[in-house]
Amino acid sequence: MYCSNCGSQMTGSTCNVCGATPSTTGVADSQTGLMLAGWWRRVGATFADNLILLLPTYLAFIIFGSFGVLIGFVASSAVQGVYLVKLLASSRGQTIGNRVAATRVRDQASGQAISTQQALKRWAFVAAYQAVIVLVAGRYTIDVLFLVSAADDLFPLYDSHKRTLHDRFAGTIVVMA
Repeated sequence: MYCSNCGSQMTGSTCNVCGATPSTTGVADSQTGLMLAGWWRRVGATFADNLILLLPTYLAFIIFGSFGVLIGFVASSAVQGVYLVKLLASSRGQTIGNRVAATRVRDQASGQAISTQQALKRWAFVAAYQAVIVLVAGRYTIDVLFLVSAADDLFPLYDSHKRTLHDRFAGTIVVMA
């Protein structure tokens, strides 16, 4: 089992590195032994991050949107990407929203911190389906975007490792901090 606090391997009931004890609630991941974060915690983390990113994303869109909607979208997506990739690829594996919800993102195979490449893949998966609305202006674009987003967001309710589609794509899991 790996410590959900620092990611070190645990040999007993406490972590040899930081002294933390494992959580006794929730579902443990069968491969890493870490406690998986529930769906509502994930919703809370996403909500908090969206509140944090609202103003910077909007400002980037306003500033760069004067050069065109596509440029504004790319700039606002880049702001979100820098925030998410930088924080998730850190040793803590947490955005501010993850800290609020007491969750962190870990590698699915090892339980260790995720790589920058994995963080980029997680962000790019979501950014790609959000780009559909900008690039494909049509009658059913919003409907398709909603369905893809809903499938991604609801997937943890049906996945044994509580992963979203972007988690599966990047090889990550979300665990209790």
